[in-house]
Amino acid sequence: MNSSLFISHGAPNIILKNSLSKTNFENFSKRVKKPQYIIIFSAHYLTKTLKVINYEKNSLLYDFYGFEKELYEFKYEIKSDKEKTLNLITYLKKRGIEVSIDKDKSTYDHGVWTALSMIYEKLNVPVIQLSIPTSYSYKQLINLGETLQGLKEEALIVGSGGTTHNLFDMQNSTMIKKYAKNFNNELINIVNKGKENQLLALSKTPSFKQNHPSDEHFLPLFIIFGSAKDKKGVSFNSEFFYSNISMESFYFDKEGLLC
Repeated sequence: MNSSLFISHGAPNIILKNSLSKTNFENFSKRVKKPQYIIIFSAHYLTKTLKVINYEKNSLLYDFYGFEKELYEFKYEIKSDKEKTLNLITYLKKRGIEVSIDKDKSTYDHGVWTALSMIYEKLNVPVIQLSIPTSYSYKQLINLGETLQGLKEEALIVGSGGTTHNLFDMQNSTMIKKYAKNFNNELINIVNKGKENQLLALSKTPSFKQNHPSDEHFLPLFIIFGSAKDKKGVSFNSEFFYSNISMESFYFDKEGLLC
């Protein structure tokens, strides 16, 4: 069985700079067993119903502005796979989950390629990106993850988002805002214990809204949490940027690690 990963991907230019997070992601790559393929969810690909990226002519999407020139010139070899995409669709439909190919989308957003490029210097397995369906409740996202458990003998399941994501209150400071730190610590405790009811309860608190004025960066965590066999996760990266942006990242199901 492969692990499931939730990665807080941070700002896209993290891949250009030295940081504790980048080092931890690079080191973690030595622990992850090589899967046959990767299934990934990104906070930057939202659709009303569940979609899967078009498997033809895949490329990188530079879906940001105002960053260094080098970031727009960054190249990373990544592609999907027709057979595995169609098999995934069949697998989900047999289990009562409607999904279709998004024929208009054949590019991977930065939530995908920045995160994966820090873990895999060279990516030599297919990457199938599923959308986050906005019509789903948080509980339904967890259920979607549970359905994907049956694919973990072959696939590494990854969610790319952020444990905190209040861009309106960022500051260029090393002082971590108390509300962000407290929320992050509470989340670590919940994930460590694998408490689904506590995770759902956390999403209803004022603290959640303060750390996530919009919830898209937290949504992948519900799916990854559900995809874990015992729901218990362990952090493999802890760092804050801009006073309130947590890079906390988790792995679930340690059987998928080499050590």
